[in-house]
Amino acid sequence: MPLDEIPRDLVQAVLAAEDDGFFEHPGLSLSGIARALWTNLRGGTVRQGGSTLTQQLVKNRFLSAERTLERKLREALLALFVELRYEKREILRIYLDSIFWGKPGAVNLMGVGAAARAYFDKPAAELDLAEAALLAGIIRAPAELSPYRRPEAALARRNQILDRLVALRWVASERAEAAKAAPLGVRATGYGQNRAPFFAAAVAAEARRRYGIESLADAGLILLSTLDEVEQAAAAAAVEAGVADLAGRVGERGAPLQAALVALDPLTGGARAWVGGRDFRASQFDRVSQMRRQAGSTFKPVVYAAAFAGEVATPATLIADEPLLLELAGRQWSPKNDDGEFLGWISARTAVERSRNLPTVRLALEVGLPPIVDLARRLGVASPLSPVPALALGAFELSPLELATVYSVFASGGVRPPVHTLDGVLDGRGQPLAGTALPPPERVLSPEAAYLVTSLLEGVVAHGTGQRARQLGLTDPVAGKTGTTNQKRDAWFAGFAPGKVALAWVGYDDNRPTPFSGAAGALPVWTGFMLRTRPPGGYGQIAPPAGVVRRTIDPASGGLALPLCPQVIDEFFLASRAPTLGCPLHGGPRWAGDRLGAPPPEAEEGQGEPESGRFRRWLRRLFGGAAAPPQG
Repeated sequence: MPLDEIPRDLVQAVLAAEDDGFFEHPGLSLSGIARALWTNLRGGTVRQGGSTLTQQLVKNRFLSAERTLERKLREALLALFVELRYEKREILRIYLDSIFWGKPGAVNLMGVGAAARAYFDKPAAELDLAEAALLAGIIRAPAELSPYRRPEAALARRNQILDRLVALRWVASERAEAAKAAPLGVRATGYGQNRAPFFAAAVAAEARRRYGIESLADAGLILLSTLDEVEQAAAAAAVEAGVADLAGRVGERGAPLQAALVALDPLTGGARAWVGGRDFRASQFDRVSQMRRQAGSTFKPVVYAAAFAGEVATPATLIADEPLLLELAGRQWSPKNDDGEFLGWISARTAVERSRNLPTVRLALEVGLPPIVDLARRLGVASPLSPVPALALGAFELSPLELATVYSVFASGGVRPPVHTLDGVLDGRGQPLAGTALPPPERVLSPEAAYLVTSLLEGVVAHGTGQRARQLGLTDPVAGKTGTTNQKRDAWFAGFAPGKVALAWVGYDDNRPTPFSGAAGALPVWTGFMLRTRPPGGYGQIAPPAGVVRRTIDPASGGLALPLCPQVIDEFFLASRAPTLGCPLHGGPRWAGDRLGAPPPEAEEGQGEPESGRFRRWLRRLFGGAAAPPQG
């Protein structure tokens, strides 16, 4: 901003604090250099710089922050050149417009205009003497002299500047004493509020890991983050509204009900929204990246992805939803469905849409547990996994960020993106810092297998356990999966649309049970976010790749539909696994149909089904439609 618009009090306060001989020296202060040299000789290292205001400007815009004699010599020479090239007032203007004034929240404050707005919520032209002295005092050490973090130190430094102004005879003692009696007067504004505190902590961790930056305080760096402000605000609002509604139903007893939501760009892996809990001030524990909880049914798509990739099954493959007893290390394990019922032979699509446990375990055993573990690793799960049957039901712990990465692969057509929060870091001169580059996106699943999973997950939302999203107003063809762990300790929903993946979790930090399934607890939070960020034309539909074909089949057999078939649907298949024979139940050639494992002796409708399954089938054909989905 023009120097004429900056109050005289502020200009004088900055000069009193940093360089009271600015208008007399040629860019270097001989007395300052002598004082710094004596200090450095006594300490044996370069501790003090004796920098003039011009030297500070040169260092911040053209040089690194390293403390070496060579760098100081270059700084001195450049300062002399700058003084020869520019007028003093122009140097002072550039300095005031570019100096780092701290980071009271999520934003680095560069320049006097931003500092005045952030600390006092007013333009720089309206600053009074006390406010000017406070800002001038911050320059030397913005973190150590922050009026928010260390108000006593900031106040002492402000008063020191006021005394210096009196000593220089730039301000009358009466004015200085009146200013010293004033309170700090700072207040939070949009500049200083951290709207994404959990994300900011993740950014700091990534800056440390990839760029070796141990502290961002006083660094004056420019962080190029992946955050989308609109999506972050929507995520925070969705969590706040959703959890407030849920907590209102159960009451807040003991530790509060918690939630987390993370949104990723499935193509780049950039985190677009990141809410690690309800209140960062109350708890800095980041439930997006630090929490590990059982995944429940949100892991089931990995089982089906492995089956499709290995051509063990198709979406139309019939799998037995019947009792199962397994021997594990001398102990018996008998998984159950959430509703305690059995549906007989059902398709893989129905098993996913209705979140049936028994068909999923059977399919996992057919695929092989080690290949499922291997695929989960390639999809982005780094937490410990064991090749045991309960793996198929998500009976292991992982972070929401890992699970969101898995769903990013489905959304991107089988390519795992490098999940990150930082696109780059610039120094004070605007030059990029060298750091560890992100790995390139990696194909870990075929486009065809990824699409078949996506198609099943679209069915989950259209008429399965996720259909409440439709009732809440999200009618676009989105894909997703509910998840509920034992005793409803964790409620999950992970879903996506073209260009966006989001995951929501609801539960208690102490792992006690909740009354909410994934559909009742996490799905409304997820839907609230997706509705708030819905594009004007709505979410589009992911198109099938060239290797996927669509066929009209009878879902009771998986065979091609014939005129006598009472119910037909369109289903997607790998081109190599598409059915070629007509339905054996209604006039086609006698074959077992698309069934997992050994077929029953007779390929007739109802054979091999328990009585409850045959009765349900008869009711559906008599009255049409299907029973209400379980809350998986």
